[in-house]
Amino acid sequence: MAEASHVLLHSIVDNNGDQYCSATLTPAEDQREKIVLAKPYVIPVVFLPGIMGTNLRKKDGKSIVWRPPNADLRGAADLIAQLFSYLFKNTKDRASDLATETVEVDPSGPIDIGQSGLPKNVLVARGWGALMRSSYHPFLGKLQHLLNSLAEYDFERGQANLKNWAAEFGQDAPTDWGAENGEALTRDEILHAANYQFDIWAGGYNWLQSNRDSGAAIQDLIENTILPYYNEGKIVVAKDTPDGQGSNQCSIRRSKPNRAMAEKVIVVTHSMGGMVSRALTEIHQCDKVLGVSHGVQPATGAPATYKRMRSGFESVEQVFLGRNAADVVAILSQAPGGLELLPTADYNDGKPWLKVRDKSNKKKITAELPQQRNPYAEIYLSPEWYGLLPDSNIDLLTPAGKIQHLNSKNSSPNEKRPKRSPRESFIETIETVREFHEAIEGRYKEPTYAHYGAQGERNAANEKGGLLGTGLLASKNRFAWGEVAWEAAGLGMLKMSDIGITHDDGNGTLSTSSGLRLTIGGPDCPGDGTVPSYSGAAPGRKGISMNFAHGQGNPGLRNSEFGYDHQGSYGDECQRSLYATMFAIIKIAQHAKWHKKGKHDVGLENSCHRKTSG
Repeated sequence: MAEASHVLLHSIVDNNGDQYCSATLTPAEDQREKIVLAKPYVIPVVFLPGIMGTNLRKKDGKSIVWRPPNADLRGAADLIAQLFSYLFKNTKDRASDLATETVEVDPSGPIDIGQSGLPKNVLVARGWGALMRSSYHPFLGKLQHLLNSLAEYDFERGQANLKNWAAEFGQDAPTDWGAENGEALTRDEILHAANYQFDIWAGGYNWLQSNRDSGAAIQDLIENTILPYYNEGKIVVAKDTPDGQGSNQCSIRRSKPNRAMAEKVIVVTHSMGGMVSRALTEIHQCDKVLGVSHGVQPATGAPATYKRMRSGFESVEQVFLGRNAADVVAILSQAPGGLELLPTADYNDGKPWLKVRDKSNKKKITAELPQQRNPYAEIYLSPEWYGLLPDSNIDLLTPAGKIQHLNSKNSSPNEKRPKRSPRESFIETIETVREFHEAIEGRYKEPTYAHYGAQGERNAANEKGGLLGTGLLASKNRFAWGEVAWEAAGLGMLKMSDIGITHDDGNGTLSTSSGLRLTIGGPDCPGDGTVPSYSGAAPGRKGISMNFAHGQGNPGLRNSEFGYDHQGSYGDECQRSLYATMFAIIKIAQHAKWHKKGKHDVGLENSCHRKTSG
């Protein structure tokens, strides 16, 4: 057998996240080409999680105040421990734990290396420990692996071969996966992306604060940490983490390159992370973002936020996130980030979404708001019984013993200002919500791609789901609150102003002076269980590059299966969210031009470096 004309030297990633290759010297007469397989040019991918998807701790003392329960076997013990912890916490303690200005991102959470192929300390330094492990890490590890194995150069045949995801799905038409239109990725597009190394970073943020502030924090992360790590050899430090090897901190640092290795990043988001991203690019005008891929973003808000402010969360989630109106109001009333998920003025093109109707005849609507495309004045600031915070619930703003931050956020500690009433503080918060909504309304980074859940009732004829596909314990729908309706049997045509409330149980039931019982109706809009399709589809109406609708009843061969739920969207077994994200990243990567092909580069038709010396 003839001796190979070349020697391939594979690179590996060291504990600083840098690529290196080991080689031994060969005799001078060995003139075979020595080819180092490496990708010196990088496109960092920054993942922004949804609300409550980032671990939080107290700034003082570093005690954990929020670590979302990991919904898998590995997290079962944690889940049980947290369940008991939250069961015995009263409203005051919950509100004190989650006071916006007293907490910070906690980078010390558990790590799932998964398919990433990277050392644990590298993932800690890249911020993975700040994110909910079970919802995000498996997906991030898969992205790290698949984006860096799109193609491989065949030196015998003299051409590149598509690999893994690219070979199996990469040239599928996006219309097969839920897009309304669009062409499949070309081989050249995939190979252009394959020239780059993709490194997945996590952008945890304090989800209690305004998304405007979180966007500024992510801009700082990109411009002063991630890009300098590649281009200037700057050290990256994750403080107070369990992987500090005695120093209580984890750090990575690579050698300073001769020329820039990464010029911009790609942003991938989940849920509220999409609003953080829009603050980053549209309010703060960060020019270091190449493009954005949104997943299940409540682009114009979600009426579920109103519902939960009036009645708490649903099912087992209420134990962790809020059992009733008292729990939710105490936390969200001083957390602009959560309130910014309320429906915007352009939600569902400004149509009314808060209704009062007869329970026995749901088409008999006695009132609906907003009427003037102004939910802030008509609903959120209204002291009436149907408002977001009616006068009867005003005491929920100040649970007994809760520390009040009544002075202006921008005032100095020694500056004396007259204390504001709870209602005045709430009015100011809602005003910041309105300003944020207006600042991002209809605005998206160019290019932007998105996907969302649009599942209604399960089509059991296609697949029953549930335990072993038997239908047992299967979800019957993914309905979300596209509107919120207060309902009562025999309501007739009573006007809102004619209804007198005598008792509010905090769980969505109101007793009236006329003996009627008003309750909040169930969700009935296709979605993902949290975000209604009205909001998920909204970016597509604003001209973004592509929007994928996922779930039975939507176009595409891959939509025959039941749709994903909101929190678990990136774990979709049908790989719809994975396809939409991979498609978006590869399309966005076409705008990256900092891969410099020299005379010794094969390019990809592969990213590698040739050396002809022995």
